[in-house]
Amino acid sequence: MPPPSATGYARLTKFQARAALAGMLLAFGLGVAVTLSPWAQGFADREDRGPGDVALYRAEADRIQAGEGYYQAAGAELRARGYPTRSVFNWRTPLPVWLLGHLPTVESGKILLGGLALLLALLGFEAVAREGDGPSSCAHHAQHGHKNGSVRRAAAGALLLSGPLMFCVLGDLLVMPVLWAGVLIALSLCAYGLQRPGWGLLCGVAAVFFRELALPYCLLMAALAWRHKRYGELLGWFVGLAAWAAFFAAHWVQVAALIRPDARAHPGSWLQFGGAGFVIATAQMNAYLLLLPQWVTAVYLVAALCGLAGWNTPLGRRIALTACAYTAAFAVVGYEFNQYWGCLTAPLWCFGLAQFPASLADLWKAAGNAAPAVRPFQADHCVQR
Repeated sequence: MPPPSATGYARLTKFQARAALAGMLLAFGLGVAVTLSPWAQGFADREDRGPGDVALYRAEADRIQAGEGYYQAAGAELRARGYPTRSVFNWRTPLPVWLLGHLPTVESGKILLGGLALLLALLGFEAVAREGDGPSSCAHHAQHGHKNGSVRRAAAGALLLSGPLMFCVLGDLLVMPVLWAGVLIALSLCAYGLQRPGWGLLCGVAAVFFRELALPYCLLMAALAWRHKRYGELLGWFVGLAAWAAFFAAHWVQVAALIRPDARAHPGSWLQFGGAGFVIATAQMNAYLLLLPQWVTAVYLVAALCGLAGWNTPLGRRIALTACAYTAAFAVVGYEFNQYWGCLTAPLWCFGLAQFPASLADLWKAAGNAAPAVRPFQADHCVQR
């Protein structure tokens, strides 16, 4: 039995641990190779991208501030800027831009979004730090070491979160609905980590109202509620998603009436099968990583995935499942210019990277059959509460 501070890697045999280390090194190499090859993707860090979605949403919010309705403003700006408008999915749902358009000023939205970002950093720290409060009442020195390790990982995660959360207060990026959805998804996960499933449910439902790309997260959490037989929570997800479905249906009706016969559509399908190139590009949605060569993001992503794979706690498993679900989706769906979708998962990679040193240490020990620093608890020496 592994020590209480161990990650999931501590349970591996020597052969399994060595195979995992070899696989990790291979993943690092392949990730870097992809970023240096023709398969590399990325749009956000190009020097000259011209007016984009940020300018579009800001113009819509300014029109709403001036008294226009959301759909009137969206239709005018989309057509004037040459955006494809034939598909309903090219028209964002109204909530985020409508909200910013009805605040005293659009910029005042930074107070709200920045406050949510600060709350995420605080709750993220608390959720990870509490994992040191283990169930055993014996071996106090071992438990104290475990708690100190959790606090260090919590502090590292909170510090790393400054990268993706910096977007919440930079320029006009607050108008991006996907940024709000990403913060709300991470808040939802932290609420679950703090044993507040009701708040986790509310934040998750709010995320999908801000951007429909949060729907896979909501369905995943609903599936976990069903698996663990938390039927009250499952009912809450059903009600919340039914409300969102009605909201989206009303949006569909409004947009369908505005689509003109000559409206332009996106060429090709959303199924682009961008694979590792697009996945790495989405992981680059971090204020620090955008300043560095993309191969650094490849290393960062693999390390974060390895950290999540070894994070053997309820919170760790929820974050890992969410990150992996979106990684699998991004490998298949999304144009290169959809790189900003990575704002949905950017906070999650920070939690994974904070866990990486502990995961690597346990993997290294397991591969070399080194004795753990803390001996396993013995049933005849401690009493479980």
